[in-house]
Amino acid sequence: MKKLFYVLMASLLVAGMASCEKPAPTVKPGGETPGGETPGGETPGGNTPGGETPGTEYKDVEVILKTAYIEAICDWPEENDWKATRIGETRWDLSYDEYGHIVSALVKGDKEKGYLFDYNDDFTSCDVTTEADENIVIYNLKLNDKGLCTQFTNNLKDPAEVWTYTYDADGFQLTASIGGEVKTSYVVQNKNVFTWSRDGSRLKEHKYDTKDNVADIHTSYSEDAGLSRFLYETGLFGRSSEKVCTEAKWQDRDAKATFEYEYDEATGGIVKEVKYYAGDYDFDVCFAVEKKTIKVKK
Repeated sequence: MKKLFYVLMASLLVAGMASCEKPAPTVKPGGETPGGETPGGETPGGNTPGGETPGTEYKDVEVILKTAYIEAICDWPEENDWKATRIGETRWDLSYDEYGHIVSALVKGDKEKGYLFDYNDDFTSCDVTTEADENIVIYNLKLNDKGLCTQFTNNLKDPAEVWTYTYDADGFQLTASIGGEVKTSYVVQNKNVFTWSRDGSRLKEHKYDTKDNVADIHTSYSEDAGLSRFLYETGLFGRSSEKVCTEAKWQDRDAKATFEYEYDEATGGIVKEVKYYAGDYDFDVCFAVEKKTIKVKK
């Protein structure tokens, strides 16, 4: 029985990508279906998520987890017709195994936007499929011993794109490369993303509040790493900043992005991130957070 490991959630365009016409992605050998509990308690593939390592002792720990992710985009002014494709709302309901690993991200009534994660037995590889066709691998991830993706193959591209990533000892992404060329790199200070680069020259700087970033919200991420915001939220591509990001600004521009947040009183987790650019409302991203008891290694 396969185990499911650590997983799963600019761009914000992965949902649309799954429905675009693309060359035939990889077909999963054997037609196996991935497991993982859905919010309704049904298991898409029947496999039991998680699983304890023989001889390992576990303890129960209370944590704050994102239980749902919503993309909510504002109604742009009519003169900005090119942005019209970003209008809308998509809700991913996330489900976890008893160890806190996210095992699926499903959209009610839209199987093409429902993502499933299927891992090999030693957790070194993960195939990502959708509910629409659980045999078609849209993404393949190679994982290191910390469960972070070091190689990402995007089969939705023609030809398929293969990205590689490096991380520091704390689990922050440091570089993203394609074809041997570094496309973006991070500088991390005091466990917060200080800058990330574009084309090796331009730098985007970030400022932070004193509030803790409860539930690991990825406001500060590189848009040049071949990944959508959704994929950053999975945690598979590195951790987010320890504190809450309040400002992001290119060094060569006067305009800047600022962020405001709404919080869940019971948990302190972020339930809404609101972005403004040059003082104008840009968009918001909403989350649901929940206290859960999970098993962790002693």
